[in-house]
Amino acid sequence: MARLIGLAAALIAGFVIFYWGSVTPKPAPADAPAAGFSAGRAFADVQAMGLVSHPLGSPANAKVRDILVARMQALGLSPQIQRGPAIEARDATIAGGTVETVIGVLPGRDRAAPALVIMAHHDSVPGSPGAADDTTGVASALEIVRALKTHGQPARDVMVVITDGEEVGLLGAHIFFDSPLAAHVGYVINLETRGGGGRAIMFETASHNGGDIALYRRTAVTPESNALTVFVYQNLPNDTDFTVAKQHGKVGLNYAFIGRQFDYHSPSSTPAALDIGSLQHMGQQVLPTAVALAFGPLPGRAPDVVYGNLLFGLTVAYTPWVGWLVLLGCAALIGAGVVQARRRSAFSWIDTARGAGAGLYLIALSGAALELARRATGAGTGPFTGYRPLLARFPTFEVMMLAAALAALFAAATLIGRNRSRWIAALAPLVCGAAACLFGGFDALALGFGVAGAILGLAAFGQPARAAGAWAGLLLLFLLIALPLHALAPTATYVIVWPLVAACISFAASLGGADISLRTRAIQALIAALALAWVGYLFHSLMVGLDLAALEVLPTVLAAFVLWPVLMPETPDRAPLWPAGVLMAISLTIAAVLHLTSPWTPRHPNNAEPIFVIDPASHQAWRTSLTPLDDWTRGLLTAEGGAIKPHSFAFWPDPLNAASATYTPVEPPAVTAAVGPDGKVTLTATPQAGSARIILRLRSATGLDGVYVGGARAIEQRRGRAPKPFALAAGQWGAVLWTAPDGMTMTLHTADPAHLEINATEIYDRWMSVRPLPPTPPKEQMWSQAGSTYVVGQVKVGP
Repeated sequence: MARLIGLAAALIAGFVIFYWGSVTPKPAPADAPAAGFSAGRAFADVQAMGLVSHPLGSPANAKVRDILVARMQALGLSPQIQRGPAIEARDATIAGGTVETVIGVLPGRDRAAPALVIMAHHDSVPGSPGAADDTTGVASALEIVRALKTHGQPARDVMVVITDGEEVGLLGAHIFFDSPLAAHVGYVINLETRGGGGRAIMFETASHNGGDIALYRRTAVTPESNALTVFVYQNLPNDTDFTVAKQHGKVGLNYAFIGRQFDYHSPSSTPAALDIGSLQHMGQQVLPTAVALAFGPLPGRAPDVVYGNLLFGLTVAYTPWVGWLVLLGCAALIGAGVVQARRRSAFSWIDTARGAGAGLYLIALSGAALELARRATGAGTGPFTGYRPLLARFPTFEVMMLAAALAALFAAATLIGRNRSRWIAALAPLVCGAAACLFGGFDALALGFGVAGAILGLAAFGQPARAAGAWAGLLLLFLLIALPLHALAPTATYVIVWPLVAACISFAASLGGADISLRTRAIQALIAALALAWVGYLFHSLMVGLDLAALEVLPTVLAAFVLWPVLMPETPDRAPLWPAGVLMAISLTIAAVLHLTSPWTPRHPNNAEPIFVIDPASHQAWRTSLTPLDDWTRGLLTAEGGAIKPHSFAFWPDPLNAASATYTPVEPPAVTAAVGPDGKVTLTATPQAGSARIILRLRSATGLDGVYVGGARAIEQRRGRAPKPFALAAGQWGAVLWTAPDGMTMTLHTADPAHLEINATEIYDRWMSVRPLPPTPPKEQMWSQAGSTYVVGQVKVGP
């Protein structure tokens, strides 16, 4: 009974501590003391700039620019607008347009000293008001500078750089850091968001961040950062304006909050939907650091450090070599516990081997169970399409995944201490892996987990293992895993090592698991509660950050470090499996509910993206949709009597559902292609009046290279690899996405201009059909390009 009470207490206390540490702070009112950050004051800017979609080049974005200029003037920042064309090439696509970055300066006492830059971006994606991404960053920057002024004149210039065109391709950042102004930059604080709520995280630094982290730990209020996010972000294909700063050798800190992912790049990202507590947390975390940078020395470069949050606002940091000492300490604690358990005849090396096998088995079983639960929801992948039904009910989805993880943990710990468990252990992961393939087709990962689990179940289970040896085996297994990981990625391995430290302390304190007294159970429960709160934060962060069910295997295994001794049965004949079965049944029941019921509500509506397509050359028009059809979009497409059929359009890689419609006369895209005496092809695109964007898709039978846009060489950025000149292989399609209202000239070389294919599409942010769009139902939202008109045409290459 004491074991079960300790388990319940640890789980409940761990959740309470995790939840308490995850909530956002109460927003400070608009009349809060002037020296502090006030979300109430900053939210007024969010309301002014984040009401409607304002993508690059749009009239709405020009209004946001004007608001920014006025706000900076009121703050005494003498704003200027840095205007010019910019491009970014990536993944066979060139994106570009004319940006208008707003730059203000709070003069420092030493105008020659390297400046502090506080950076955000003022453009949104099409279709989203961007109240979070990145109007919150802009509002935070303005409020931070206002608060800075109350401290007097800073020691160095503070530059407020609000870039344009970030969503298109970091365009404003490219222009700023390519300009002479960049020579004055000494340190960058970038403010971003990727959602509509949650606590702000400092998630990226430049390399050699020892000084940066020392500054951050010393100054940040309620800090939220760890070396794992820095390590992971360096290896993900995600970029912010801070990416460009780093490419130019600048250093600094990058902040964002990522909760409420449903609102990311969504029409639902409105001021009303924003968690104002997230705005407060970002500001109150950044302001003290900005004050230290503005009024004191900039941090020097120092070797990267291992760092992260523990609990209760405590952030720990140390150099990687100290990590070896931590691992050595873990080994010593395990050794001490083993010695004590052997003295009490409670330990055997066979049990240790079985415990190590059970640890590997837990990886396989939890992987198969989590994959099954995720796939049983029936939801697809991708944050803007298939995953959205789960984002609409994210707390329920998270409970479902937690139940599957706990089911695997309970099952593995029970089976290792149970008589006659071999075949049950083998079948459980195999059934989960095979069942996952029933939803959405063959799942190699789930089946791989299942087969591996079956093999491990047959090898490691059968005769019951005692708790002391099995627990030691689990800890020794992951200590051995941590050693090479620390050698390869020393700043990220703490995610395994820190829970391992907690478990090793518990192991030694309980005499290797041999002491089951009430006092020892209480110590184990306390350590487990603290460790589970930390692991719960990791579980939640992985759920919010990435839709990869297998990632949740890691926190499941980490929880096992501290829960193993209380989950294992005290006697082999009293080892019920029903708790694991009930937990898995709960998980699959929730999955069935998510699968069979509609997630859409007025707060979390379905995406609809109907567009109108016109082909002036053939005098044809269609109504089509860039998102899957539902009843409302089907009715919208067939409103002019046309039947829905698959149709291929040059601007989209796959056939779309489309219905013919009444043709509306319109000018074709004004795009020309001429071959010069030197064999180079010059493309000229001149947007029509009212046009928003132009898309050019091109390919050559012989490939193309030597691409220049507006006289600038197109250089393709490749994460983790050196940039290279933009080029397309023979037969490869590429694209140019150009934002109006300014035009574009592009030159390229191809060995056979006569076989250069060019398709042009001009996008207007209005519906040109003879019949207007019907009112949008409450449970639908007009996503991204919805309501736009696409005018298509082919471009002939001439002399």
